[in-house]
Amino acid sequence: MSYLTQRGQGSPLELFSTTTDASLASMVGSRFESSDGREFVLIQNGGVALVAGNLIQGPVSIGANHTGLTLSTVAIGSKTVTATLGATAVTANQYAGGFLSVSAGTGIGQTLRIASHPAAASSATVLLTLEDVFKVATLTSDSKGSLTLNPHGSANGVDVRTSGCVISPTTATGPSVGVTISPIAASTATVAQYGLIQTRGPVACLNISGTAIGLDVMAGSGTAGSVITYVVATRNRVGTSTVAGENAKCLIINLQL
Repeated sequence: MSYLTQRGQGSPLELFSTTTDASLASMVGSRFESSDGREFVLIQNGGVALVAGNLIQGPVSIGANHTGLTLSTVAIGSKTVTATLGATAVTANQYAGGFLSVSAGTGIGQTLRIASHPAAASSATVLLTLEDVFKVATLTSDSKGSLTLNPHGSANGVDVRTSGCVISPTTATGPSVGVTISPIAASTATVAQYGLIQTRGPVACLNISGTAIGLDVMAGSGTAGSVITYVVATRNRVGTSTVAGENAKCLIINLQL
C-alpha cells in the first residue's frame, strides 16, 4: 500500500548525476530537499536527451480513451477492480505507479495508486491491482474511473520511452513537473535513464520574449522548454520571475511545482 514518509531522506543519486539503475523504477516521483530549501524529484526520461535549464513535462496523456471508464462492482476493502477500456490498448503495467480515480458515480472522489495490471486490447477489460483499498463506498454500475500515468515517468510497457518525461512542448500534452538542472540522457526502448530535476526554489530556466520581475510565469508557447509571463486561461503557472528576463536566456525563476 502507499506509505507516508518524512522529507529529508537521502537521495539515491548525487544532485547532478544520472543512472540507468533499474532498481530506481519504484522510486520515480520521490522528492528530496537540499539544505537551502530547494526541492527535487526523481524522474524517468523519455526518448529525447534533456539539457539543463528547460521546463519539463510528464508523459504524454493518453486522454479520452482511458477516461470515464466503466468499473466493475467492488466492495469497500477491495484492492482490485476491472475497467473497460476505450479504443486504446494498454501494455502490461503501463499504469504501474500511476493512479485510478473514481471520476463519477458511486464512490466518486477516490484516488488509488496502481500496483500492476496485465496487457489488454482496445475496448477490452483490464484488471487493475491497487496499492490501496477502496474506502469511501462500494462501486456500482454507475461508477466511472479514469487512468493517469505516473506524472514523473514509468519504466513499464513495451517501449519505456513512450512513458517517460519530455521537454515541455509548445502545446501542453501533460503536466509540468519541474526544470532540469543538468543533462539527462535519452532512454532507449528497454533501458530507462533516471535523474533529478528541480520542483521548487530558485533555478535557471529558459526565457522567451523576457519575463517581468515579480510576475508569475508559465510554459512558453513559442519555444519548447521555455517560460513566459503568465496569461490567464492559457497554461498553468509554474513559478515567479525574480529578475528581468531576456529572450533566449536562462534566468532565475522561483519555481513552485
